Amino acid sequence: MDKAVILAGGKGLRFGSDANDVPKPMAEVCGKPIIHYIVSMLKGLGFKKLYVVVAYKKEVIIDYLSGGRYGLDFEFIDNSNINNLVKSGLSDAVLLLKEKIKEPFMTILGDEIYAGTSHKAMIEKYESGAGYSSVIAVHRAKDIEEVKKNYSVMTDKSGLIVDLEEKPQKPWNDLIGCGTYIFDSEIFGYIEKTPVSARSGRKELADTMKLMIRDNKKIFAFDIAGQYLNINYPEDIARACAIMGAK
Repeated sequence: MDKAVILAGGKGLRFGSDANDVPKPMAEVCGKPIIHYIVSMLKGLGFKKLYVVVAYKKEVIIDYLSGGRYGLDFEFIDNSNINNLVKSGLSDAVLLLKEKIKEPFMTILGDEIYAGTSHKAMIEKYESGAGYSSVIAVHRAKDIEEVKKNYSVMTDKSGLIVDLEEKPQKPWNDLIGCGTYIFDSEIFGYIEKTPVSARSGRKELADTMKLMIRDNKKIFAFDIAGQYLNINYPEDIARACAIMGAK
């Protein structure tokens, strides 16, 4: 597996008025933008080709990653015109890669911090020959309120996902669904069949994966351990810096 997708079109609507000076993945954590840590991690995992889906103030991200500092092949995919910036969901962004990727790939959100996580083992799990259609990263929450901000997963005893819920009011357990996914190309067909969520007004990846599960596709929940944070609010920046400082 040598291709990965970074979903970096976020505007940072919950960051407040000052945050919209830069796209969310360019918010600084310990003096470096969030996307730096993501790209560095993907490079360390051996990825050579990175597709970066951009939208809000896309030029800022393109300029930052185009300087050759990472020694990677970047291709930028413009998400700003397929829908309005608020209502274009993650599934829509992934679907933009339909004509670009025909083999398994990793997808990661552009507003998350990982430290000491086992992403390499996650890839090995997918490639183990067990017939997984997808492997998604999960992390055990210290506070159940954190699960409510992301998505919740229910698994069977073998770790296969049997249900998912976006922004749950009553999570099933302490597993946070993270923004790292491994898919193969069949994901695109399922995205096209995914209905728009009544809750959010956009297509949700959780709903896409529900369709896969109903077709008896095997989706494994992989506990990546280490430290993880989805950055949604200004106070999360300090928490992220503490995580990266302790790395």
